[in-house]
Amino acid sequence: MFNKEQKLKSEFVLGNANAKLSSLNSNDIRKLAVAWSYYSGKIEGNTYTYVETESLLLDGVTSPKRYEDARMLKNLHNTFNSIVAEIHAGHRRKIDEASVFSLHSSLIADLVDDSQKGTLRNRPVQITGTSYLPPKSPQEISLGLNEVFFSLVTAPNPLEKAIYVHCNLARIQPFIDGNKRTARLIESIVLMQADLIPIFSTRDEDILKYRNSLLAFYETKDYSPYANYFLDNLLERIHDASLDS
Repeated sequence: MFNKEQKLKSEFVLGNANAKLSSLNSNDIRKLAVAWSYYSGKIEGNTYTYVETESLLLDGVTSPKRYEDARMLKNLHNTFNSIVAEIHAGHRRKIDEASVFSLHSSLIADLVDDSQKGTLRNRPVQITGTSYLPPKSPQEISLGLNEVFFSLVTAPNPLEKAIYVHCNLARIQPFIDGNKRTARLIESIVLMQADLIPIFSTRDEDILKYRNSLLAFYETKDYSPYANYFLDNLLERIHDASLDS
């Protein structure tokens, strides 16, 4: 998946202590959960600012905005924290259809009808900003998911594995809603299970890079644009951590 430059970046990340989840203390994890939830929500158009997100998730203070925005952030935060707790307890979640369905149900709780939680969509969907059309029927979707899970086992390193599963889950669009949120969470699980800090950002320009690189993958199946964004995000976190130490 990686070109020569990306391989060098990958090797640097994997060998750097500041990239390790285990390097974070409890307060760092607390901040990570908020920042990650803000990042994932912002990509979906959530209107909460970072300060409002922090107040909501840490202090329970709701801003006078849509209920759905607050619910989305709480679902992201609660699910992320539950995964971190699992990892700290030594549990490694298997990435398979059952796990993806369970995580999707948690992420979209109270946002869609119960019949749509953790259930493959049974009608076609379109993605704004691209001419790419995801698979249409539950049978096509299930086949695509099984191919992803099978290939995931042989991915050579956790960074490539995280990119692979994220991009392909998002491209298949298995659910009526919550597809990219689920894909980002699975990506983060793969990283955290390898003792790596997941990617996130509070900057609008990074949100745009994320969207554009994913749209490029939908149309071309070229991982490079997203891989560049992903690796540069990790390198920036390492740089910031080195300045703080």
